[in-house]
Amino acid sequence: MDLVFEFIQIYYLEIICIAALFSLFSLVLVILNFSRTSKIIRKYKRLMRGADNKNLESMLNNQLDSIESVLKKIDDLEHAQSGLISRLNLSTQHVGVIRYNAFDYMGSDQSFSIAMLNEYGDGFVITSLYGRNTSTVFAKPIKNRQSDYPLSNEEQEAIRRAFN
Repeated sequence: MDLVFEFIQIYYLEIICIAALFSLFSLVLVILNFSRTSKIIRKYKRLMRGADNKNLESMLNNQLDSIESVLKKIDDLEHAQSGLISRLNLSTQHVGVIRYNAFDYMGSDQSFSIAMLNEYGDGFVITSLYGRNTSTVFAKPIKNRQSDYPLSNEEQEAIRRAFN
């Protein structure tokens, strides 16, 4: 222990200078850290203040509410779209018309068959036979491009044209 005291007595000036340098270095580090910390705190406060002096948390909550609202609207639109698609498949989409001369003694193609069918091939065929003295109209139901009633060649051609 005496040795340590002798060392301190001999070199006390150098020890004080080194301690002062370490203190000065520590003081510079404290000032730098204080400066950096205050800059970060200012940026944080500015960030938390947000746009129009609103709190960032309230802004994020508003955005989340908006996103939830948009997602609900998207779900509603998808549901409506599927309903429209199923209704569209049941509506008349395919129409085929063929004009022809039903009777050999008639000079023009006044008779016709028209097929009006949906996506599944369901609908009807209307045939009008034109003659000099009479005109006759027939309607036949169609299910899956077929009918329970016999179809003429022209009616079958109208169904083919409806899907081509």
